[in-house]
Amino acid sequence: MRDMRPAASPNVPAELVEWHTAAALVGRPVTFQDRPIALQDLAADSRGMLEFWIENQSGCFWAVDLGDARLQVFSREEKDGGWTETGEILSDFLLNCTVREAVIGGAFKFTVLVDASEVNEVLKSFEPLKFEALGSEEPEVKLWCSEDALVRMAPPPAGYSQPDGQLWMLTFAAPSDSSIERYSSRFGLEGFTKSSPARVVPPYEPPPF
Repeated sequence: MRDMRPAASPNVPAELVEWHTAAALVGRPVTFQDRPIALQDLAADSRGMLEFWIENQSGCFWAVDLGDARLQVFSREEKDGGWTETGEILSDFLLNCTVREAVIGGAFKFTVLVDASEVNEVLKSFEPLKFEALGSEEPEVKLWCSEDALVRMAPPPAGYSQPDGQLWMLTFAAPSDSSIERYSSRFGLEGFTKSSPARVVPPYEPPPF
């Protein structure tokens, strides 16, 4: 049987080879913002650090130490800066990024701003995923999942605040229009379709900019 795995250096961890192989078999993009380094371009530096993932504006980089049996993931914000442990091993990090990218690139999604006091009720059918926030994100960012949808919970952009409480920005993503309608209808977003433009629904008057 023909080996369908992409070509890679023998020093590349199996977890990376398996991720790239699975991504290629999907038949469509699985990353939409940050990007993995192609297997054929992976090369460790003189200290054995193998950089394998890059933030979309090249503001953050991730690598593993090939001398570390656990393959802990490290990050740095500058190309020539020092590496810092992320708290995740390679297999968990790759799953973390895949889920995040699924939310970012989802064909059926919407974003709402929710008061902190209402978050538990809004997400009552979801479970939090035990992933660390990426080095390119605010540390409060969390991912949630239900049986048919994902949610990324993050602090809102600068300017979206209210004096009497904290807001969270929730992005819901689902694999089908029927699934996303189940959640968008909770916020009065009826007739949600794949072709609809992204919508952000604040619970108050947005700032004038």
